Amino acid sequence: MTKFFDNKKKAKRLLYVCLQIFALLATVTLTFAAPATHSAVLSLTILHTSDEHSSILPAPLGDYIASAPCPAIGGFARLATLANQIRRQKAETPLLILSSGDFSGGTPFAWLSLSGLAPELELMHRIGYNAVSLGNHEFDYGSEAFANYCLRHQRRFDSPQILASNIVVPEQHPFNQVNYQTSSVIKLRNSLKIGIFAILGKSAHRLSPSAKPLDFSDQLQAARRETANLQAAGAEVIIALTHAGLHEDIALAKSVEGIHLILGGHDHLAFEQPQIIKNTLIMHSGSYLQTAGQLDLEFDRRSRRLHLLNQRTGAPILHHLTDRIAEDPEIAAMAVGCLETLNTMVASLTEGQITSMLTPAAFSDRPLQKHAPLTETATGNFIADAIRLETAKVTGQRVDFAIHANGIIRGDIHPSTIPGRAGQISTFDLITSCSLGSSQDGTPGYSIVSFYLTGSEILRMLEVATLLPLLWNDIYFLQVSGLRYHYDPARAIWLWLPIVNKPVPAYRSVILAERFTGEGRQNDQDFSEITGGEQRLYHVATTHYMASYLPIVGKKLPRLNLVLKNRDGQPTALDDLIVCENTRELKLWEVAFRYARSFATNQEGLSVIPDQYQKTGGRIIAVNAPSLWLWPAIISSMSIAAGVAITFFRRRRQKNPHESSEIKPGSV
Repeated sequence: MTKFFDNKKKAKRLLYVCLQIFALLATVTLTFAAPATHSAVLSLTILHTSDEHSSILPAPLGDYIASAPCPAIGGFARLATLANQIRRQKAETPLLILSSGDFSGGTPFAWLSLSGLAPELELMHRIGYNAVSLGNHEFDYGSEAFANYCLRHQRRFDSPQILASNIVVPEQHPFNQVNYQTSSVIKLRNSLKIGIFAILGKSAHRLSPSAKPLDFSDQLQAARRETANLQAAGAEVIIALTHAGLHEDIALAKSVEGIHLILGGHDHLAFEQPQIIKNTLIMHSGSYLQTAGQLDLEFDRRSRRLHLLNQRTGAPILHHLTDRIAEDPEIAAMAVGCLETLNTMVASLTEGQITSMLTPAAFSDRPLQKHAPLTETATGNFIADAIRLETAKVTGQRVDFAIHANGIIRGDIHPSTIPGRAGQISTFDLITSCSLGSSQDGTPGYSIVSFYLTGSEILRMLEVATLLPLLWNDIYFLQVSGLRYHYDPARAIWLWLPIVNKPVPAYRSVILAERFTGEGRQNDQDFSEITGGEQRLYHVATTHYMASYLPIVGKKLPRLNLVLKNRDGQPTALDDLIVCENTRELKLWEVAFRYARSFATNQEGLSVIPDQYQKTGGRIIAVNAPSLWLWPAIISSMSIAAGVAITFFRRRRQKNPHESSEIKPGSV
């Protein structure tokens, strides 16, 4: 009996110990295992756009049919539908909608900001954007105008948040009244803290002279500062919204630690897959709201790493906003309302010449293309010819040359393809190609200026046209009218100084330059050569924006100095060279519209764009000329050879000192 009770006690003790161990294991599991599956790994989805450029309605507008399938692409209403679809599909996953800048500018819809509206930010608010960064085109109408634009929006709505991490705002500037932040921490509903900052890069800053007196500090220093501030504020995931271009984005990822994701813009690139630099994801999502990027992400709190999940979730990284995505009715109605307001505005600007932006301006059976970089383009020829010929009509003076920067051309000019409109180019689509900028009189569009340069300065201008794209980018490549030239880009620069990384210009890239001596549209005949040292004055027309860049080069490279002159050859301030018609400044979009309407008409009464604008015309010809180092190399080689020969004969004479140069008898 005693043994039985002893065994029973031992069994009870064993059972008690087992229960204690089980309870302890349960506690550990609840304490540690549960967070590992529910809070240590957290998900989020980001919907990203950039360079929206006031693409309120799909493009081309001539192909757009409201709330119906159509060939037109993009628009805020389709983006709204996409955002709502993602919200429904991922009800348990927080969604962030972000923009990397240039949400304004690029279509005539941007003109509405000059009439007291802020349609882009309002639409972004309705769609649910969390934050936007600034691009260079936000300042197309000047920094004060943009400040007022933001203030008008923020008086009505508190989103999206405007971020600007490296902006420098002077005292008393109205932008100080704008509720912008250098960075922001957003706490998602799953407790994940997202830190966001925004950078305007060097290349974008260079293109926004109208932002003055606002300035932008070094982006790397600003990025390091804001990354540290966000980490100190408890941010777990750091996102950089950048309007800088891919090259600068890669430099940012390599130089600044702690950035998990760079959402970039400015280059109008659309990635099917993000790039990975060190531990940083880089994503560019396209432009003009034709595409949008979706990133399904997972953040591991233990490793502090951000992982891309799209392959697992099956979601496309890049969405194409075609008619496969229906328009959100509310946003579509707002967009159409913007068009009606724009029609009223343009009717006032043109004194009733244009009453609807949907009215056909011309006819073409093919698009006028702006294609490969650093080349002559069909659209460039059309616009440059428009500047030259329409400015001549207004001034009453022959315009010898016209130039136009490639970056100011917003893209191809597309005729409609839908039945009943096929071949028609809407006024909106025509004007969009040259709708940027504003002028001294406060109306939209770059003003036309005309000035005089000598023949030798024209050659310098072409050297500038060759040099600028090599130093910066294709934005500065010039389209021309009234001339043609041959050049070798390899001859533009002698060499790059290795330490300071600066070029030494050669000033010898232009091989041949000829002026068009005929009348009207440029043909492939009637040319005469422009020679160096020619002091004859030639009449030149371009935009105020482009002309402002021409003297800048001469300040750094005196041999390329250009002095803008009036008809009498006197140096003249740029603002005094603006072409006016009935006291109103002549605009780039106006000359394009008038030129398109100047051609012979078809049976429907529409002006037909000539076939010569369906292709390039041999105005800018890149050649492979003999290298600038050829003759120096030949002379150097001959000098070396001569030196070697002289040394050889001298040494030979030293070895045979008794050898006479006289001819001995019988030696022949």
